[in-house]
Amino acid sequence: MAAKHCEKDMLQQVNQLWSLLDDMSENSPEAYQRFIRHHLEEGMKQFSPPEPHTCVQTRILELSEKLLYINLCTWNMVSSPKSDSDPVPLAGGKLEENVEGTETYSVTDVAYNPEVLKKGNEDPVERDQLVCLAMKYIEEQHSLRLSHSYTLLKYKLKGSKKQMKRRLTGNAGPAQTAKKMTAGENDASLLQQLTSLKSADKEKEENDPPIRLPSDIRHPKKPGLIEEISSTEFDNGNKVETPKYQLSFIKGENEKAKIIQLKVELPGVSSVTECNLSVSKDDLVVDVPEKYRLQLDLPETISEDNVRAKFNKKTQILSVGMPTK
Repeated sequence: MAAKHCEKDMLQQVNQLWSLLDDMSENSPEAYQRFIRHHLEEGMKQFSPPEPHTCVQTRILELSEKLLYINLCTWNMVSSPKSDSDPVPLAGGKLEENVEGTETYSVTDVAYNPEVLKKGNEDPVERDQLVCLAMKYIEEQHSLRLSHSYTLLKYKLKGSKKQMKRRLTGNAGPAQTAKKMTAGENDASLLQQLTSLKSADKEKEENDPPIRLPSDIRHPKKPGLIEEISSTEFDNGNKVETPKYQLSFIKGENEKAKIIQLKVELPGVSSVTECNLSVSKDDLVVDVPEKYRLQLDLPETISEDNVRAKFNKKTQILSVGMPTK
């Protein structure tokens, strides 16, 4: 009886909606067109496919180490956090192994809402936490152990968009359905358009992979800053510290920095083989598994091919010389 009553109320609400739309189409055709256009555009945006944003390179730590490429993607299908205290939603793709020449590597994809990655663009700390969150998700989802050191590559995508979309969605996706509807059915009735949108939404729910909501990783109360993922979540209870460091500059004749010198104190480190150093044109990561991790944005663009590093066992100091471009 309750189900029949609920059905009756729903039917009444639908009839009221159609009545309002009919009145709008007759009395205010322009407003009616704007209303329809707005909701169709919102539907197209919702069903748009994932787009590449950043490609990250790290390593899978197995018996024999192997490169892993992580494509960070923007995708409107992934919701943004409702508040700063909510978990950061993400969607993960399949893990694939590929061979390129003599190199064997793996590749996977992790998608965030565009607004989430936009904040990462504006704040290197947030960007680092989004990368760490993606790596943690991959470790849990695929039962892997990854290196904590990573490199942001110059290109946005490893592989093709088609491969990325297939790994994330597993099919052509509902975006094509929505595109076909708006491109070729401009004269269709409102009922047909809404029915098509409903079908596309149903197809999305049936075929798309679930969006994972990591319940243990949350925003801090401070607006705009994702809480740093504690190192204990990556290192089996061993705390990873940020080491003491010093940046200095050797200037040229024009007073511009010619060489950036970095000295990092690493107490307890006895060999350079314990250190992982990753340097790109504008940032640097020093990683000593289970002990230290340092990520810096460099003040000048450097020449990556001419970077030199040495470790002094006596003083336990890592020195890195980075010529600028």
